[in-house]
Amino acid sequence: MISVDWYHERMKLVRRFARDIEVEEVAVCIPLEYKSASLICELSKYTNVYAAKLDDFSTKPEVVEWLKERGVEVKRKRDVIDAECYLDCAAVLSRVAVKSGKKELKVVELTKTGEEYLQKLNVRMKAISLDSSTLKGVGENIHGTSFGLLDALLRLNIFLPEKRILVLGFGRVGKGCARLLKAVGCPVTVWDNDEKKQIEAIYEGFRVERDFDVDIVVTCTGVKGVVSKDEIRKIPDRSILLNMGAEMEIEPAGELVKDYGLVKKYELEGKEYFVVANGYAANLALGNGTPIEVMDRTFSAAILALNYLHRNDFVGLIPLPHHIESTILAAIMMQK
Repeated sequence: MISVDWYHERMKLVRRFARDIEVEEVAVCIPLEYKSASLICELSKYTNVYAAKLDDFSTKPEVVEWLKERGVEVKRKRDVIDAECYLDCAAVLSRVAVKSGKKELKVVELTKTGEEYLQKLNVRMKAISLDSSTLKGVGENIHGTSFGLLDALLRLNIFLPEKRILVLGFGRVGKGCARLLKAVGCPVTVWDNDEKKQIEAIYEGFRVERDFDVDIVVTCTGVKGVVSKDEIRKIPDRSILLNMGAEMEIEPAGELVKDYGLVKKYELEGKEYFVVANGYAANLALGNGTPIEVMDRTFSAAILALNYLHRNDFVGLIPLPHHIESTILAAIMMQK
């Protein structure tokens, strides 16, 4: 195992921008892995930070211990909802706060799923979504997240070239995953219900078909239960199901016959198949997530977005202001 310090040392932009944080307190509810630990640690030096556990699968125990050694206790979500501002993932903390009676939110949201949830909440809010930005939507979602998929697949210790793979969903995450899998020698089939995305996939040279006769199914749709009993009936014996979306996109069917830890074997109608991380995002549960440099940039943008919340009066949910991306770009160019 590599020490958390390795990741922390390489988060150079976060260490720079955290010094300028202006909010008096912030609750952070995002996957607790190595890069987010670095963000939380740096922010805690300059403001009051309350770290909340998003869920079990994305929480690395060694990260919790590393933060504790540096004076940051990881708490339950309900224990941090009174904070002035949130840095949230999939609007998990925001939804807990609203259910608990909070009438106003100030939040920086990292994901498209969270953006969609925030739009449905009937409360006054001042919110910024990073997902529509080039840094997050293109840089992280297309070019970064796919490396987390590769990390997860390599941890299964399987030889990827010639493995037939179906990528469900050809949005930004699906597109990046399909491209990278193709680059390492996998015959990749793509399916998306959106005809425009089907056309995009065709022009990128992918076979476009809802064909489950594959070795591995990778879900990237953001839709709960997009793979369930009907789809599982179509896969070959001993296929692997793996999710890369923000929702629980895989619903196992049949009997659990073997528990390998983060991989479970099921049997349905005489056919065996495997589910990685109970259908949770495999890049976070099994792998180390998105590469350090990519998350360094995304988290730095999040810090500046928190400052924008503090400085500016507005109501509603807005995209990441362009000048923040320009600031991060300038900082990236200075590193070269």
